[in-house]
Amino acid sequence: MGFFFPHGFEYPPDFHIPPLTGTELVRIGPLSYTNSHFTMLLVATFLVVLAWLGTRQKREVPSGIQNLVEMLVQGLDDFVVSVGGAGARRYLPLFGTLFLFIVTSNWLSVTPFFGQVELLRAPTSDYHVNFGMAVIAFVAYQTDGFRKFGLPYLSRWFNFSGFKEGVFVGVIMVLVGLIELFSELFRMLTLTLRLWGNVLGGEIMLVVMSGLLLLPGLAIPFAGFEVFIGLIQGLVFGLLVLMYFVLALEGHGEEHGEEASHTEASDYRDGSHAQHPAVQGA
Repeated sequence: MGFFFPHGFEYPPDFHIPPLTGTELVRIGPLSYTNSHFTMLLVATFLVVLAWLGTRQKREVPSGIQNLVEMLVQGLDDFVVSVGGAGARRYLPLFGTLFLFIVTSNWLSVTPFFGQVELLRAPTSDYHVNFGMAVIAFVAYQTDGFRKFGLPYLSRWFNFSGFKEGVFVGVIMVLVGLIELFSELFRMLTLTLRLWGNVLGGEIMLVVMSGLLLLPGLAIPFAGFEVFIGLIQGLVFGLLVLMYFVLALEGHGEEHGEEASHTEASDYRDGSHAQHPAVQGA
């Protein structure tokens, strides 16, 4: 094999495949603190410091970090409004936080020392972190649905109104509601696995390509591709959460509750919810 490969090259190469979850650093009883948690804290600290530096001395003509932060916020705001209408602007803080955290975490997977040093690991390559974000998003948009419609919001999953038209129709409506409930719960799983699979798969691809290529620098194009994928995955995660909020605000009530729900959903889409009494009191 020395005829084909330079001296000192090992074949097959020794691939260091990253573990599927974070590495435990500290354990206190049933609770453990992993390198994913540690790096997640670093990402959160970085974003907080960036926001603080960009807003501590605001000027009418922005420059430096303030200009960067304002351009970033304005771009995210324009995207949210283009997707969900003016009413979706209220979800900009959650959408922006998820997007920035996920993209920053994804990009750490192609940063030197991350994945090679035990203390450092891209948070989104650990499915526990992704599942936590998915649960937070699930609770947030379901809470907003209950806030808008109250108990009639449950009719999207437990709909017995079909029994007014017969037993067969009633059973079908109940089954449809249960399918809707399982699809809602399944969203948390799909959000988790989509992000985790892409980030972890990207890390494995970089490890394999670095081992197969003769020079480590030849893997740089693949790292650039992972930077692009990391951006897209952050956008997809945030976009799906935003759409789940929009879907949660569609009408699901019965009789007069149904009419009120459709009115509020219409107000939400065109942005006129800002004048709605229920929103003013929120």
